[in-house]
Amino acid sequence: MQRFWLLIFFALAAQVAIAQGSVGDSAAIIEPFPIVSYDTDTGVGYGAKVVLRNQFRQRESFDLTLFNSSKGERWYRLVFSVPDFELRQGTVYPVALDLVLDYDKWIKNSFFGVGRTSQFEDREYYTKEPLEISVTLSRGFSESFIGQLGARYKAIRNFSFQEDSRLVALEPDLNHLRVSYVALFTTLRHDSRDSYINPSHGLVVQGEVERAPYTLGTNVAFYRYALWTHFYAPAFMEKSVVALRAGFQSIQGENLPTQVLMSLGGNRDLRGSPQDRYLDKVVAIINSEFRFPLYWRFGAIAGVDAGNTWSSPSKASLGGWVINPTAGLRFFMETFVVRFDVGFGTEATGLYLNFGQLF
Repeated sequence: MQRFWLLIFFALAAQVAIAQGSVGDSAAIIEPFPIVSYDTDTGVGYGAKVVLRNQFRQRESFDLTLFNSSKGERWYRLVFSVPDFELRQGTVYPVALDLVLDYDKWIKNSFFGVGRTSQFEDREYYTKEPLEISVTLSRGFSESFIGQLGARYKAIRNFSFQEDSRLVALEPDLNHLRVSYVALFTTLRHDSRDSYINPSHGLVVQGEVERAPYTLGTNVAFYRYALWTHFYAPAFMEKSVVALRAGFQSIQGENLPTQVLMSLGGNRDLRGSPQDRYLDKVVAIINSEFRFPLYWRFGAIAGVDAGNTWSSPSKASLGGWVINPTAGLRFFMETFVVRFDVGFGTEATGLYLNFGQLF
């Protein structure tokens, strides 16, 4: 069976390569980057990231991240794309293939409760171990209109709870066990950005729908909907950019465990609030950044993150938003951006190192 799926994968990759032509139109690049960092949620970190682009002259890329930390994060991620995200940005293409393998174990993950009213002082720790495998096919119907169809397998195991843990007592029982699902998802996107890696102008409007039914070997089912918009425009300073992002996500299903609830907090959305600070069925996030150059490959940002959660779309309101000022530094490589951010929350201050612009 494993050989069968390997043959299917390589056949798809071969078809994509043929569709893109046998000779790449970009120079072959290998960009390694050693990681020595400190992050509020993960502690002192070490590892490496390397991107290989167009080594086989098929406009493909391999993006590998290996990371360990003193607070117990174990993050190993491989992304294979053909053609590469940046090389296909703003082009018309018949088919693209993206394969993602992501293992991101948090030995000391936080649980504060469910809902916007969860209290910081109720924080408890446990181990969260997610594994995700996804395959996505996409087509560039025009330079700015892209359609995607994909499949995702994800398993998340919660264990090593504190004594008298509220998470263990919380319904359903899956909260302190292993959750797994297989989902199909589709995305439609208008994308006029001039760059995937570091855009200076353009607009993104994206809608997503994901369906995870009960199947053999899975134990959770849901629908997930999301709407995102990004906006980029040159600012008054030379080579500076105003960047804005707004997103709304909702997950619906019966007896959903915390492993699949929407979350806010950490280096991917609400900087300055701890990882997974807020959990619920509906989340909204707004990020604004002023991005400007400093010297050589270095740049900086100043911005504001705002977010909120609700138990259902009908409960969404304009009140109760968490608003965190942010600042950061950027180091620009050829194939990715190194990102260091500081988020100033009312409950904590967050320091983060990651890769890629926040949006």
